[in-house]
Amino acid sequence: DAEAWKKALDSVRGTELDGVFMCLWIGGGTSNDDAKFVVDAGFDGAYTYFAAEGFTPGSNTKSWAPTVKKLTKLGKLFVPAVGPGYDDTRVRPWNAHNVRDRKMGRYYERMWSAAIEAKPHAVSVTSYNEWGEGTQIEPAKPYRSPNNGLKYRDYAPNTPEYYLEQTSQFSDEYKETECGKNAEQ
Repeated sequence: DAEAWKKALDSVRGTELDGVFMCLWIGGGTSNDDAKFVVDAGFDGAYTYFAAEGFTPGSNTKSWAPTVKKLTKLGKLFVPAVGPGYDDTRVRPWNAHNVRDRKMGRYYERMWSAAIEAKPHAVSVTSYNEWGEGTQIEPAKPYRSPNNGLKYRDYAPNTPEYYLEQTSQFSDEYKETECGKNAEQ
């Protein structure tokens, strides 16, 4: 309900509780409907959250550049979420159709490349330590639970810090292309 969000956000604007408030960009229906919601509800912008490309229309990397342009014209921010892969079948066994294999880092690289190419206002990473959805980027070593024998994935043959190193590299690339450009203007 855009009206309820607008009322809630207006109540904190200009106070110590003010901030940058983003809503989830689903991308369903028409993008005009989604953009209208962002504006009418008083959000500063929208983000995609989902690390599984295509989980929602908004998480499709092909939609990111047009969404950046659309929301920028409206004075709003757009933040796509990138992730190293996605596999939540341990907690949602019925969701196997949304599994996105990491492909030894290539999935993450492709997501970051698409985000940088879209020239968004920022990039979000889903997630640092969400092992239940298989989106973690924190250091990982081979581990098998002594309680239930469950094996946790590592990043072999890459190092335990592989995804943190990749995140640093990609975020530096983003900062060089986007933040440097903005600083010169």
